[in-house]
Amino acid sequence: MTDQRLRELFDDLAETLPEGSSRAGELWRQGTRSRARRRWAVVAVAVAATVTALVAVEIAVSPEPVERGIAVYPSVTPTIPPAPPMDTAPPPGGEAGLPALATGLPQRWAGIPVATAVPGPVLALAEFGDGRIYLMKSGGRVPLDVKLGDSVDSAGNGGTPLKPNSLSPDGTMAAFPQKGAVVVVDLVIGQARRYPVPGFNEVVLWRGEQLLVEQEEANYLLDLATGKARRQAYKGFAGVAGYRDLRIVSAGESGRTVIREGGSEVVLDAGGSMPVGVLGNHGWQRGDLVAGSAHDQAEKADVVVVAETDTGRVLRTLLLPWGDAPGMRCGKGGCPVRGWIGQDTVIIESGDRLLGWNIGTGALSRVAELPGGVTAYSLRGW
Repeated sequence: MTDQRLRELFDDLAETLPEGSSRAGELWRQGTRSRARRRWAVVAVAVAATVTALVAVEIAVSPEPVERGIAVYPSVTPTIPPAPPMDTAPPPGGEAGLPALATGLPQRWAGIPVATAVPGPVLALAEFGDGRIYLMKSGGRVPLDVKLGDSVDSAGNGGTPLKPNSLSPDGTMAAFPQKGAVVVVDLVIGQARRYPVPGFNEVVLWRGEQLLVEQEEANYLLDLATGKARRQAYKGFAGVAGYRDLRIVSAGESGRTVIREGGSEVVLDAGGSMPVGVLGNHGWQRGDLVAGSAHDQAEKADVVVVAETDTGRVLRTLLLPWGDAPGMRCGKGGCPVRGWIGQDTVIIESGDRLLGWNIGTGALSRVAELPGGVTAYSLRGW
């Protein structure tokens, strides 16, 4: 309210009072004081609002001060991964008591009749005491009609051309290393083809439509479609059976064993070194897993391990005790892995018997009995 308006109100009020009354001045003074009080009240309210806003801002941007220089972190308890399960096979004399595992293979290979033709897929190749290689089927065995020479090493030592990896995973092809060549047989139509590969070829490993041919001095990758053999940057007998081009090799003086694929490698966490470069004892790959064998001198047992191919982490271990025999149970390479049945069962050769080891449950079973007359064999993939 302006001073002019206030004067007008007091003038109106003064007209209602008796003439000459002194109350008009008193009213003017009271009005002036009231106006001043109202102004101070407005100012006080504004100041109070400003202080409140500042306090609110201070609370929002300046929390309760804390002691500086002390970092508080959540406590972390280190976790140690559990040891992989370890299974123990019975001694050699106790294997006969294991349950039989039903597969397409005949349980006993002794006495399987010889026939000129048997229907059904080829389940295995086997060389018997007569020196001939047979196609093993569920109803009998059929002689393989192909001319083959021995597999000879650089020292002139001869051996059977039938290798543990000769039969292709689908059972339709067979490959046999020869000096200066590899003979590949189409078992469906019975046609053989000779591929030139220089050197003393001793091992073949299937790689789909290709073959890895191993020698002591050189390795070659043979393309079956073109017939060209390409020399590899490595040599020796460290290849892994399976579709991936994996190798299990010793990492020099460290004593470690590593899984290599191309230019990458991972440590095979098997608690020590494994025998590598042992002729005829290869690791076997299935999916993202690999199975291989070794020795454990401390436990007086042969050992089979299953590990992840991409990390080297061991998933399960099988001990095969040597028993009362004075020497090793399966020779210097350990009890060799001979393939897989599906994704969960590893086939292991223990003397004259094939065992199945379920890596999910740890259970052991008998797969087949191999008579002494079987000098070499190769199983198909399952």
